[in-house]
Amino acid sequence: MAKTHPHIETPTADDLMRVIGDRPLTDVYLALHALVIATLPTIRHSVDEVDAVIGYGAHEYGYSGWGMAAVSPFTKWVSLTLMKGAELTDPDGLLTGTASMRHVKLSSVDELADKRDGIAALLLSATRVQA
Repeated sequence: MAKTHPHIETPTADDLMRVIGDRPLTDVYLALHALVIATLPTIRHSVDEVDAVIGYGAHEYGYSGWGMAAVSPFTKWVSLTLMKGAELTDPDGLLTGTASMRHVKLSSVDELADKRDGIAALLLSATRVQA
């Protein structure tokens, strides 16, 4: 049987800081989360207290299970995963991957700033994909 990690529903900035700890790219992780919330202010979200992955939109916008998107911290980048990314129009070419899930990988706050509008457009588009 798979074990589940504890989650914090609608985490505060302090919750996220505690969960992310001293991992690299904390600034990118927090800025990307802020962009998701600024783009979709009422989106349901929770953070996994073990791996610091923030999940967005479970049981919203027609998404069940894993939800619409996730922000995941890695050593060299922070990833925005769009669960149905292959179904999205990506005019800026931001998405990588070949499965139905696609990712935007970011390694700096400056890179996030450069891609901000395209990421926001992808998030809005993802709310219109039906499960």
